This record gives sequence, structure tokens and C-alpha cells, in this order.
Amino acid sequence: MTSLALHGLRGGLGRSALLAALGYALRELGERVLLVDLCPDNLLGLHFNLPLAGGDGWACAELDGRPFDDPVYEVLDGLCVMPFGDLDETAHASLAGKITPGAWRPRQAQLARHFDWVLFDLPMAGPLSALETDVRVLVAEAEMASHVLLGRRALERYDLLLVNRFDPASRLQSDVLMVWRRLYHRRLPLQVVHRDEAFAEAFASKAPVGHYAPQSLATRDVQSLAVRCLTRRQS
Repeated sequence: MTSLALHGLRGGLGRSALLAALGYALRELGERVLLVDLCPDNLLGLHFNLPLAGGDGWACAELDGRPFDDPVYEVLDGLCVMPFGDLDETAHASLAGKITPGAWRPRQAQLARHFDWVLFDLPMAGPLSALETDVRVLVAEAEMASHVLLGRRALERYDLLLVNRFDPASRLQSDVLMVWRRLYHRRLPLQVVHRDEAFAEAFASKAPVGHYAPQSLATRDVQSLAVRCLTRRQS
């Protein structure tokens, strides 16, 4: 089994939509995939029409004393989702401090018996944002905030720089991407996912983009990312 996580330079970069799309693309390549939502916002399941309000999840199971993998939903053949769960503020306070990155190491080993890939949707802050996985993808946009933040990151911690929502018609984005290729190409491979309204439409339809718009540019970009992930695992 291979574990993968998307790390954001900042919030609002579309990581949950990317993770849902990547999981779907890997499944289309014949892989058995589990998506795990470690974000308290509990939004990952919405990409697969799972309920938000009152929905079960691994955090709910943790507080109830149930097995952590009790709330696993098979949304398609070969593709499963483990939501965070809908918790109130009191429940969040009770959960704080109980779950650490170290607690997920034996859990990953347990999940390896059933899946080829486990993809984690990480929070921006907190202990679980430092979860160690086999593949670490850093997500950015070709804009100045990401450029400044990228210069402060220890890039050797990551395996790939994923530039999301790239618009080739934007002179600024094209210039930023050119600078990144020049500065970082020897330290961090770079992959581009183009800006595509299909992502927003897919989320509104509660589906991953590859299912909603299989011929879209975004879908082709994510399919390329999935093939790259498979090639890296097999190398």
C-alpha cells in the first residue's frame, strides 16, 4: 500500500477537490483506493454525496470507543471514503490531544491489507497536519502569496509541487510558473492542473471531477497526476 497526502501552502487551494479527483483517477486505473478526511471541516465526503450534518466518521468512532475504520463508505467499486464526522464544539474539545500522527502509523498498516492507496486530506494546522506518508505533494497556485510562502518551505520534505488552477492566459501566472521551473526544477518535480470550471460544477453536483466531466481539461490533468503517482510507486 502507498499513502499520499496533499499539503497546502495556504488554505483555499482546492486540496479536497484535488484529492477526490485523484482518488477517482487511481480507481479508474484499477487501484483500490481509500480517501481519509482528517480535516474537522468534514468536507471531503461531499464530493461523493455523503451527508455533512449528522454524518458519521472516524472521529465519531474514536469518541464512541468503536474501531476507527467502522465508518468506511464504499462510494464506487474499489473506491472508499472515511469521513472525519460531524462533531460539535464539545466533541472537538474532547477529541483534541487524543489523536496524533503517531496514532495513524499502525492504522495505515492495518488499512494496507485492503487498499493499494490511502489518500489523506490533511488539516492546515494541528498535529495531524504533520502526518507522515509515502508521497507528500505540496499544493500551490501560481500567484504571489504562494511564491512568498514557497520560499519559506523546506522543499526536501516533499516529492512533488502541484500547481493548481493554472491559467495560461494569465501573464502573471505564466511568469510565476516560469520562475518556479527555473528555481526548483532540480529540487522538486512540478505538475500543473489547469483552471477549469468543471471542478466547481462537479462539487456542486457532489461528484469528483473525473466522474462529472470525464473529458474536461482538469480530468486529463488529474489522470496525468495519477499515472505519475503509479510510476513513482513502481520505480
